[in-house]
Order: sequence, then structure tokens, then C-alpha cells
Amino acid sequence: MKNAPSGRPLRLLANLYAAQKASREMTGGILRYAAVHPEVEVELYGLGTPNRNIEEMRGWRPDGVIVSTEEDSEIRRIERIGCRALVCVNADVRARTRLRCGSVFCDADAVVEAAVGLFARKRLRHVAYVGTRAGEDWSLRRGEAVGRRAAAGGLSCAVFSGSAGARMGPRREIAVMARWIAALPKPCGVFAANDMRARDVLEACRAAGVDVPRQVMVLGVDDEEFVCRQTRPSLSSLLPDFDQGGFLAAELLVALLSGGPVPAEKRTFGVRGIVERLSTSDPNEAGRMVGRAEEFIRENAASGGVSVCDVAKAAGASVRLLQKNFRAATGTTVSEALRDARLRRVCELLELTRTPIGRMAELCGFGDDCHLKKLFRKRFGMTMRQWRRRGVGSSPSGGSSGENAP
Repeated sequence: MKNAPSGRPLRLLANLYAAQKASREMTGGILRYAAVHPEVEVELYGLGTPNRNIEEMRGWRPDGVIVSTEEDSEIRRIERIGCRALVCVNADVRARTRLRCGSVFCDADAVVEAAVGLFARKRLRHVAYVGTRAGEDWSLRRGEAVGRRAAAGGLSCAVFSGSAGARMGPRREIAVMARWIAALPKPCGVFAANDMRARDVLEACRAAGVDVPRQVMVLGVDDEEFVCRQTRPSLSSLLPDFDQGGFLAAELLVALLSGGPVPAEKRTFGVRGIVERLSTSDPNEAGRMVGRAEEFIRENAASGGVSVCDVAKAAGASVRLLQKNFRAATGTTVSEALRDARLRRVCELLELTRTPIGRMAELCGFGDDCHLKKLFRKRFGMTMRQWRRRGVGSSPSGGSSGENAP
């Protein structure tokens, strides 16, 4: 590795905010890169780690850092501990600096294509976008992309940028947003910049007396479960591929540290899917029933002992009625959806953890280890051990859930 201090691997720092799902998953991608590149070492700092401040890592002598801020003060701190390169996540470095710099962004067009595509599949002819209160560049880019995608699909589009809301208190802004939502053509799909902003949209809908999802469907981004499961109705959310973003960030940082030419100093990562909950469920009773069933399956299938009767009870229907509506809406049975959700969990544990294979049945809702091994081989044409060795695979489909920065 060029320009690495002799006798040791390249040392990369990553700023982790452990309370944020996006940050945790991106950190997982950074660690995944290090796992397959023995010439690289990674250490974490930030909230939720033993080393909360970057200055505490000076003695480790890091070569480069991955962060999610472009603030001048943070750039100076990175310079002072002796780093040679920096990669920012969802931000451009604007400060004058001697560091070699690059950026990794979530692809705005990919995010918007997935969001507007969902609304189009729901047969909505009107879409809207709600940006962040501070009006960050990435939020504005998403709003512009929503407008372009809507125009290309022949849909009407409205944008609530949030810039005006930054000059007023949160309660007053919710009141302004409520009037804006009340004036939107109905039915309409509202896409918010992130899950916290989507929670504001749901509050504004309640204030305006607008029914979700019958009049307005609401979609967030990041799939922060703590937010999405606490809202009423529960919030559907788009899931960026943060793990891949972390891998790309580490790859770019190593390229910058090599000292040679870098093919692209700005790279993008895409979308894993959409986790649908009740805020975008079909507005008729059968659709809501299926939506409740899918949500229950997604959150509880890996728990041992969950049966079709349990799903029907959670959906507020008889087993017979649920089976009929579930097959009509999804093309599969409730039992198959339970099985697929459990297999998705097995794949996640194989790819992202070192959980012993012998514990997979217990942890993923399968009562018998031999049955799981036979089912897995039949479904994927390989053993669980072979799946883990190949590193990345395609999780089984089922229901409406998708396959979710420093």
C-alpha cells in the first residue's frame, strides 16, 4: 500500500453515532471492507464508543477519517491529529484544507425513483415532498429529483421545503404544514426527507383532519424503527443501502491515501427497498388487514411459536378471511410469508454477524435445526455455511418489506 507508514496497515477512523440506525449500518459496511482487506485497520469514535472525541485517537496515529460533517472546526481537528485524507458522508468538504478529500452520497435519484415508484403503484396521481427544516443541500436535491420524476411520470407535484419553518417554532410550523397538506389534491402521496420529518407530516395530517392512508399516504427515509413503530399509523420508510455506503466510503478513503489518481472523488450508494407499514397501506379494509398482518410478520416472525392464528389475531380477522385477502394482495400465503421472513433473518445473521450456524433455528423462529438446513438448501441451492462464505446474497422476497452514517 503506497504511502502507508512502513511495517503497519493503513489506519482508518470512523465516526459512529450509535443511536442512529444509518450510522450503525454504515459502520458495518466500513468494518466489512476491513474484514476483507487485511492491510486496513479500523477504529471507531463518537457517541456510543469508548473514545467519544477524535483527539482521544491521536496516539493511534490514524491515516484517514470517515465523518458525516463538513464543518470547518471538525476539519481542523482532523488535521491536528495527523490524518492525510478524509471522506465525508452526504456532505462536500468546503473548507480549505491540505487533506485529500472525497464524498459518498445516497443517490438522490435512486431514492426518489423508489419513493415515487411506490406512489405510482398505488395509483396516486399527486405526490408531494417535505424537506428538512434546515433545508440542507441533500434535502433540496431530493426535492428537485421528486419534481423531475413526477413530471416524467405525468404526476402533479408540490414541495414543502422547510426553509420557512426554520424561522418559526416547531408548533407553528406544524400548523403551517397542516394548512399546506389540507390544500393538496387528494388522494396524495407525501414523501419526507427522513423519518423524523415524516413524523412531522403525520402530526400535521392529524391537525388538518386528513386521514392517513385513505387521503394521504406518508413515506419516510432511513427506517429508524424506534420512530416508525411509534407513530400512529405506523410509518412506512425507504431503506437506503447504508452498508454499501460504508463499504464505498472505506474503499474511497484507501484510494485517497494511496497517493495515486482517484477515478471518482464522489461516489453514490443506492436503495435496498421499502419497508411498508400502515401509513402507505391500501385504504380499503382488506388492504389495511393485510398491512397489519405483514407488519406483525415482519416484527415477530423470528420469535418462536408465531402461528397463522397469531397473525390473524393481530390483523383483526378470522384465519379464513385473512388467508383469502392475503393471497389476493400478495400472491402468497400467510405461512409462506412467515417462512420467508424467517429465512430473511437467517440470511441477515449469516451476512452481518458471526452467530453460530447451530443457533440459527433457535434465533429465527424455526423449531428444528435439521428442518432449517434442508429448507435453506432447497431454497438457495447451497448450505448456510456456503452462503456465509460468499459474503453477500439475495434475501428471499415475501410481503412488501425491502431487503435499511457515520
